[in-house]
Amino acid sequence: MALPADLDAHCREVIGEPRIEEPVPGVLVAVGWDLANTILIQTDAGHVVVDAGMSPGRAGPMREALLARAPGRVAAVVYTHSHIDHVGGASVWVEEGTQIWATERFTSHFFKQYDRFLRAEATRAARQFGDSVSLSELPCSALGRRVDIDASLDVGARMPTHTFSGSHTLTIGGVSLGLVESHGETDDQLFVWLADRQTLLPGDNWYRAFPNLYTIRGSRPRPVDAWIDSLDAMRRMEPEVLIPSHTGPLVGAAAIQDELRAYRDGIQWVRDAVVRGANAGLPLERIVAEAALPPHLAQRPALKELYGQVDWSARALYGNELGWFDGMAHRLYPLPPPARSKLFVDAMGGREAVLERARTAPPQAAAELFALLEAHPETQRGALDEDFAQTYEALAATTGNSNGRGYLLQAAAERRDQVTAARKPTPGEGFVSGLPLDQLFRTLATRLRPEDAADVHEAVVFDLGSDGTWTVTQRRGVAEVVAGAPLPGTPEPVATVTTDGNTWRRVSLKLTRPAAAIAEGSLSIDGLVAFGVFMNRFDRELLAQPQVKP
Repeated sequence: MALPADLDAHCREVIGEPRIEEPVPGVLVAVGWDLANTILIQTDAGHVVVDAGMSPGRAGPMREALLARAPGRVAAVVYTHSHIDHVGGASVWVEEGTQIWATERFTSHFFKQYDRFLRAEATRAARQFGDSVSLSELPCSALGRRVDIDASLDVGARMPTHTFSGSHTLTIGGVSLGLVESHGETDDQLFVWLADRQTLLPGDNWYRAFPNLYTIRGSRPRPVDAWIDSLDAMRRMEPEVLIPSHTGPLVGAAAIQDELRAYRDGIQWVRDAVVRGANAGLPLERIVAEAALPPHLAQRPALKELYGQVDWSARALYGNELGWFDGMAHRLYPLPPPARSKLFVDAMGGREAVLERARTAPPQAAAELFALLEAHPETQRGALDEDFAQTYEALAATTGNSNGRGYLLQAAAERRDQVTAARKPTPGEGFVSGLPLDQLFRTLATRLRPEDAADVHEAVVFDLGSDGTWTVTQRRGVAEVVAGAPLPGTPEPVATVTTDGNTWRRVSLKLTRPAAAIAEGSLSIDGLVAFGVFMNRFDRELLAQPQVKP
């Protein structure tokens, strides 16, 4: 399948082969080795590493290449934000005494990625990055090298040793680094300012592609107003060198001002179009259409929709502010999908007529028609899988957006059962020890299989000593999680678990078997058999294959 020209050129010329660049003396950038860049700043007291790669397997070769150019110890690691492609390789870089810096919001935002929607986000991320798609069909992500999902299952993230809010000046070996909180792609983002070299490291708030104001792998919409403010704050610095955490550096004060200004204008254009359209009472589809960038912005290389996409962003911005309902009364009480499908398909001449039309329609229309047919009550499960696969491939051939292309081609592979089973991550100790216990218990609530607890009213107490106490109650298909004293009406516990926070983290993540923890004396359970029955009503698998094909 031929690549669209824009994506082909971007993969070859912008991402390119792995290389080390030095856009300003003493600052080295590893570009093309991973999805994100790693930036090394030399000082007399050791290096400062900004962003650590996605996994130990990817970070290792970057470390070797960077230290071959600039030997020395690592005095500090700075995370621009908590996305795994910037922190997952930290174990390769952190030495004894290495400081790890991030904003105060880092830890909560990091673990939010491993919260209730982990399975959904992991499934969709595998599609977005084209987990089973060949390199010839998707040679790069628009942000960098293709993601190695197998390598990223080895989680080498380490939690910050130092955090700040607002701004902080970090001085190491005579080099002062201004760390400035600057929300954008995440609400824990920062940028790094090297005043003596007029060099700005914007993290993910600028790169050479339309920004991911919303990501199809699944996330809350990004704080768009704050993103604009952060870009304006960067403009005030008047940088002469810009070193983003994705795609290559940019040199020249005038060019940088021009790019930062256009980038913030592109974001504001979409935001304002959504606000105008909503206030005018327009239906969502028209708002999305009218949010398209004007030619003077759309034609700029750094605003091409190779990673983020304007229509996805407009939908997310609308939903974030006003919810799913766009004010059109007919959307309030839609027909259930099978009834809707039967009504429309019958009106179009029946299933065979619609099927024939779908197989000759352009791919966008074909996808809609096949979806309508699949929802029809008389359509057998899997009957349209090959039709969908071919349609997704045809649609992928028309898009230069690496995320959309990856998602479509991966979805085609899923329709043909050509994907591997979901793989489980192996969290490192730095990840496990930092996992908030309250989040761990509250996530458990969403994992109850209601059909197994439909007639149950039981409770279990988890006494983790100085780390806190939780009561989990199963009540008619609902799991209630309460920290501290149980709520009124909670039944007497059928079991009590006594352990410490770190042991329970390891047991919960299946890194330690309960029997082994009991044998070594770090875990005791009063009511062991009842506890086993209680816990078996939960689905405790972190990841699994999707139940519905895309």
